Amino acid sequence: MSEETSSTLLDRLFGEKFKAALPWVFLGYVLLSIYPIVKFFIPEHYMRIGTFGFYTISDIKKDNPSAYRKYLQENNQQMYRMFSQLASQEILKKEAAAKGVPVEELTKFGRGYEPVPDEIVAAYNQFKNEPGLKGKSLAEVKVEIAKYLKAVQADRERQAFFGRMREEYNTEIIGPELPPPTRVAIEASENPTIGPDDAKVTIVEFSDFECPYCAMSQTTTKALREQYKDKIKWVFRDFPMDFHRNAMFAHVAANCAIPQGKYWQYNSLLFENGRKLEKGNVIKLAGQVGLDMGAFNRCIADEEKIKGEIEADMQAGQSYGVNGTPAFFINGILVEGNMPIQNFTKIIDEELKNN
Repeated sequence: MSEETSSTLLDRLFGEKFKAALPWVFLGYVLLSIYPIVKFFIPEHYMRIGTFGFYTISDIKKDNPSAYRKYLQENNQQMYRMFSQLASQEILKKEAAAKGVPVEELTKFGRGYEPVPDEIVAAYNQFKNEPGLKGKSLAEVKVEIAKYLKAVQADRERQAFFGRMREEYNTEIIGPELPPPTRVAIEASENPTIGPDDAKVTIVEFSDFECPYCAMSQTTTKALREQYKDKIKWVFRDFPMDFHRNAMFAHVAANCAIPQGKYWQYNSLLFENGRKLEKGNVIKLAGQVGLDMGAFNRCIADEEKIKGEIEADMQAGQSYGVNGTPAFFINGILVEGNMPIQNFTKIIDEELKNN
């Protein structure tokens, strides 16, 4: 087809107005094309300082690799949780369809389970000193404990079910590789410990008795010590934050329980009472764990000396990169904050395998 014939055809089909609008159509196409290209090369998050500074995530990666790794780790965890939830939903629909039953029929976890009296008594004895049960008799809380045990059983069945289903359906959740963690050389110190000195994994905890996140993390720390037993050595180091006005004395008092061999009982009680650490109550709690109060009072009278030891712990923590509490070093690998237990077990299992 000749150029003249082509032009005539356009004239007949669209007229002169269309030919006049062609440059504007082309310009619109270019503008629409530029946006995704520009968006591809400019990151979602960046920082501009006046006219002289433009910074991206690459600058954080270069200048603060530990913060960058933490960002990736938290992002991975969030994506894992979302994919995990989606996997459970999809597997549940598939399994229900395969069995020809409603989805709800597969999710009645804990049905038929009734805790026996011995289980209720054991749970009461385990938790009777916790704030919710303290001072109450077994008869007063029997119904609540039974409900709690049923909920625990339902949760166990739920986890077992979805674990089994994910295995049967060959489910994988794959994310980007994290850069290798930074390993800090933690020097040995004279601090309270649980576990053998020759354990393959040593976990050093920097914590603050008045820190609410530290208190919440104790559920995880106790579960880890129960799970791994003699495979790990646990070390507690003092890190009372300046803005927690009662924390320093609580840490002084805790150190005074060491010579009497009751440090860990007192440690747990101080965390449980983290919002009530006025000096008088801290001393009262010392009596509750069975300390010799004469020896204890003589020890806390030498408060300045013990403060010096606590401040040495804090300076050491800061040199290792501790900026807040709680902070844990698993064979020198930092885990910051009140994290899920999986954040710890993943590292511990890897360390046990490789050491």
